[in-house]
Amino acid sequence: MKRAALLALLAALPAAAQTGLLVPTSTGRPDARVLTLREMAVDVGVARGYARVNVRQVFENHTGEVQEGTWRFRLSPSGAVGDFAVWDGLVRIPGVIVEKKRARALYEELTTRRIDPGLLQQGEEEDASSGGPGRPSGGAVFSVKVAPIPGYGTKRLELQYQEEVPWADGVGELLIPLRPGAGEPAVAGSLEVNVTLEDGAFLEAPSTALPLTVSGKVARFRGSAVPLAKDVVVRFRPASSAPLTFSAFRSPDGRLPDGVALAPWERLADVPPEKDGFFLLEHRPAAASGTSVADARGRAPLRLAVLFDTSLSSRWGSLETGWAFLTRLLDRLGPEDRFVLVPFDRESAPDPAGLVAATPAAKEAALSYLRARPLSPGTDVASALRAAAALVPSGSDARLVLVTDGVEAPGALAASAAGRPLFTVLTGEERREAFVVPSRQLLLLPPGSALQAPPGEALFLAQLFAPLPKEEPRDGGASKVPFARKGEDPGLRDVYGVMTQPPLAGSLSGWVGRYARPAKATIELGGASVEARFPERSLDARDLPRRWARARVDDLLRRIELEGEKREWVEEILELSRRYKLVTPYTAFLAAPRALLRPRRIQPGDPVIRIDALPGTAAVAALLPFGRRLDLLRRPGSTLWEGRFLVPDGTKDGPMDVRIVVRDRNGATAVESKRVIVDGTPPTVTPVLPSSAAAGTRVRLAARADADVIALTARVGDGAPVPLRWDGAAKANAAELFLPQGLTGDVPVHFEAIDGAGNHGFARAQLRVR
Repeated sequence: MKRAALLALLAALPAAAQTGLLVPTSTGRPDARVLTLREMAVDVGVARGYARVNVRQVFENHTGEVQEGTWRFRLSPSGAVGDFAVWDGLVRIPGVIVEKKRARALYEELTTRRIDPGLLQQGEEEDASSGGPGRPSGGAVFSVKVAPIPGYGTKRLELQYQEEVPWADGVGELLIPLRPGAGEPAVAGSLEVNVTLEDGAFLEAPSTALPLTVSGKVARFRGSAVPLAKDVVVRFRPASSAPLTFSAFRSPDGRLPDGVALAPWERLADVPPEKDGFFLLEHRPAAASGTSVADARGRAPLRLAVLFDTSLSSRWGSLETGWAFLTRLLDRLGPEDRFVLVPFDRESAPDPAGLVAATPAAKEAALSYLRARPLSPGTDVASALRAAAALVPSGSDARLVLVTDGVEAPGALAASAAGRPLFTVLTGEERREAFVVPSRQLLLLPPGSALQAPPGEALFLAQLFAPLPKEEPRDGGASKVPFARKGEDPGLRDVYGVMTQPPLAGSLSGWVGRYARPAKATIELGGASVEARFPERSLDARDLPRRWARARVDDLLRRIELEGEKREWVEEILELSRRYKLVTPYTAFLAAPRALLRPRRIQPGDPVIRIDALPGTAAVAALLPFGRRLDLLRRPGSTLWEGRFLVPDGTKDGPMDVRIVVRDRNGATAVESKRVIVDGTPPTVTPVLPSSAAAGTRVRLAARADADVIALTARVGDGAPVPLRWDGAAKANAAELFLPQGLTGDVPVHFEAIDGAGNHGFARAQLRVR
């Protein structure tokens, strides 16, 4: 096989697809002659070291042919997708969490029936027949298959995700990538960005970032025909200098009180009813005065072996990203440090110079050696680690730094490192857990990192250069509580470390967990203390349930990586994913008409009927009222029987009786009826507004809607949607909303209702604000 020199490939990198760009299947690459980005809006909320991001994009088809596309984007290792929707004209079709294999099968079948689905999943399926473990992957890359995109029409996509914000030197930095890793940037017909900082103060952003205008707690950008050549970068300091901060959330009934507005990145389903409460303890260890993670002075010298992946799979963008990181790492080393480069593919080839002082001449000689290294097929990370560990004597100053795209299975990394601390840098679309478990720290480099270091890199290097903390044994369970508690016992359980672990001076660390009962206590950690009130009811920190669920899922995935799949672990991941709405390696979001997923009340089309039968059932059939017999199939490993049937065009709304015939293994049969309601009519909404209202006061919004409506919201102008609750005295759904100062004139009020079948109804009214 032809071997290409590393230097030649670094000099001729091709254009890479931009994160978040819808790539038409017909071309296999971004093509402005086929699909362009007409509109893009990004709403961000930052609080408690966490960012909640809502992205809306509208793409335009410039051809007369129906198109299919794939939308790909990357998240940080802490990122979790929490919502997804596609639009069919003016109808929003929200995503539903489904087991990944079933979601893929449904998607393939729906596209053949000219139904408009969207499928969002993490990573790809690994094929056991090809030597893989036969379980879903969990890479950093998420993908959305979208079809059909009508000729000369548009397609609207919505995505909501959450991720931790890295902190270093007492400063948080949030990065939302917009620019491509290489090639020409896409152009957004219109771009709108809103960043709300709930508990901090904005700092000046780098000149290379998208320019945001700061007004109080909000930073904004508005523009037309905007080339996506700059990223959104937000830097900020905490609002308080306290070393410990405590937050809690508890919603026993799962309801928000009237007048509480949802932020643009929130949904009603984000508040699940829980008997338990959730808490977060934030810890900010103070950094020494005048020190910085970029300052190598004052630290103990290190001995490093840097393993650099030179396999063919890491060429192009991944290779450039890894090379840029390597040069930045070497720049941080001083003459007192010693290092050695270990290029590897299926074989490793350590620099013959061995472990040498990190002088400028030695660094340049090592890079020249690496440039001359030819790329070759195959990757053997474990063997390379053994070779690198042999070059670095064990000790508190030893470090192994692995730079790889992670495409191939890494092998037994923990054993190969032979006790040397492993720090891993991933530059590709890899499956994370195989590297998370054996690594002290992991850095995921997004596209564009070759031009500018991502925010998490400074923290990663600080952890690399810091003295090694004592590593707790990884038993796969919840972490031990690292803090002391005095006072009443809230019944803490399932506590997990989040954000920077272990804690590092100038960074933000945290622990998220559950509590069983209200209590008042004092928490002590690192010489500091904070009053901790575990409340009966508190709804401000609405991000905590999903943060806890993500930490729990990550823990289960680590167990699976160490010990293999167990049925109870996989089932718990599926349940957590459905309950708290987050995509995992085992689940996906399927955006399709709800009639396919909810059989009690259905829309005309192609719904699923589902029966829960006794364990001894041998066969189930449904006798449909329009003369068709439908044989149901049993879902493997369950007692659920299901089948898909067609509701004929022209079927009137109303109840429909289906006769169910159940036969057991002995041949005995039983017949019962199941009633479903055909409902293809959007709900009607009738607004009830006052004739006028004054700015700076609270106004009562109300609306009447059909009896089968399960969710009703209203928003004033471009404000956030507010849930309306039933008011028996007024015989309408109502809520109170504060009208901000400066809002005057005829302001539109938008209402949206969703019924049990998933139909959406809209209404609009004018409110005169004086």
